Formats: sequence, structure tokens, C-alpha cells
Amino acid sequence: MFNNPLNLIGTILIIAAIALSVMPFLRPKLFRRQDIILIIVYFIAGFILFFTDRWYGKELIQFNLILLTISAIFYTFESIRLRSKNPQQ
Repeated sequence: MFNNPLNLIGTILIIAAIALSVMPFLRPKLFRRQDIILIIVYFIAGFILFFTDRWYGKELIQFNLILLTISAIFYTFESIRLRSKNPQQ
């Protein structure tokens, strides 16, 4: 299942999308409408990375995808952390 490191990154993106999807039920004040776009992008990118083995075969492209995934997830959690410190209606 995880024969390619990109499968693991795809799994992490799918888990992040699911966690962000649960946010309106757990803490509705922290959820914004722009988070829906992040959820959709995380699901699409996660499924592409999880189910395809041959699209991203070169090492440089893999490294760029890893950096992009780390920065996207960091942005999401940092945004939620800042919202929790300063909630606005």
C-alpha cells in the first residue's frame, strides 16, 4: 500500500481534509467558507498522490510535492490557530 512515499503524502492530505471537514461540527466559530476550497484541493491532491504510481516519478518533482504539502498543511493549522486566538464573527 505504501510502496511509494507519495502514497503516504496522499494519505496525509486525505486525513487533513477529513480533519478540516469535521471542524464545523466541533468548533463552528473557527470554520470559514474559504476552508471548503482547502478541503476540495486536499482531497483531489491526496487522491491523485495516493492512487497513481507513475505520474510523479522524478525525484525533483517528488521533493517539490513534499515541500508543497508541508507548507499547505502548516498554513491550514496556523490559520486555525490564529482564528482561535482572535475569533471574529
